[in-house]
Amino acid sequence: MKEVANQLDVLFTNENQVSDLSVERRKFMPVTVLYGGDSSERTGSILSGKTIESLLREAGYEHVTGFDLTFETILNIADKKKLGVAFVVMHGGFGEDGTLQGLLELFDIPYTGCGVAASAISADKALFNCFVRSLGYNVPNQIVISEKEKLNDLELTFPKVIKPATSGCSYGTFCVENMEELLVKSEFTRQFGDKMIIEDYIEGREFSVGILENPNYQEPFVLPITEIILKRKIQDFETKYPGGENLVEEIIPAELDSECKNRMSLICSDIFKKLNCRGYVRMDLRLTNQNEIYLLENNTSPGLISLEESDFTKMLQAGGISFTNFVDLSVQAALKNHLKKQKIINSIPGEREMVEYLGIKFAE
Repeated sequence: MKEVANQLDVLFTNENQVSDLSVERRKFMPVTVLYGGDSSERTGSILSGKTIESLLREAGYEHVTGFDLTFETILNIADKKKLGVAFVVMHGGFGEDGTLQGLLELFDIPYTGCGVAASAISADKALFNCFVRSLGYNVPNQIVISEKEKLNDLELTFPKVIKPATSGCSYGTFCVENMEELLVKSEFTRQFGDKMIIEDYIEGREFSVGILENPNYQEPFVLPITEIILKRKIQDFETKYPGGENLVEEIIPAELDSECKNRMSLICSDIFKKLNCRGYVRMDLRLTNQNEIYLLENNTSPGLISLEESDFTKMLQAGGISFTNFVDLSVQAALKNHLKKQKIINSIPGEREMVEYLGIKFAE
């Protein structure tokens, strides 16, 4: 392990190593897969973590460790030389909302996936809605409810979609047809957080767009778009739970004309860049009969529970990207982003430079 630590010493102390990050050096560094958590998505996160562990070893990484991250174990990640690169495979909760990312930043640990701001905004569906709207793209109108009593004061047209603001995997997500149904279903939805969203139902076709950061290029790589054909109005929990396969069908690549496909790709790529996303994400959207694109959500840690069945791995396959290449690109991106951040931090002028720049004599 001493030799492994020395490899990390070189990485963390010499910013020029980014151009000399050979395959041999990269694959000898320790990589710790962080999974688990304490959210309602814990089980899926553990399965995704096991998938990534296996792929890293298959890709030739020699020091791969899995780490079940909970409130009780979280401080054990503080030793960055032992942890190496953190491959974050957390779904929901503190692992996907920017909280864990902030802790890794404080500990100066390179990690895969989106940073603090992109994670926090994407994890809150109301914040993501506001962000996308600010860019001029279409999003469903939303009402955010934090107090149960406010529901009785609303005058609504139906159908509506209700969902927790900060929960994934379609937990507590329903399409409701009237006020009575909304009041009943909202009792369950509100158990998943302190904010509930009431959102306009967008009639149309549903699509999922996977985007992958490629550390060797400036532009993110948009994977082949998936169309999700539903036998009900929305992707609710029943469509994702085992046994619900008969309620949903996926077509990849989606059958779209080139103009519409390019527009979807450009919009999602622009949001990826403007939000400063990193790693890999999956955006969900709807296409209306008038060919209007409505952005719904951004998942900054898509599930990788099964190589054969998970949406993102299907997109990778359709895009001609091997699973081992995917995990290797993810580690490369984590290291390069970390080194870039360190270079910026190290170049920030100190107090003496600021004082001298202003023409003031520095007080020794």
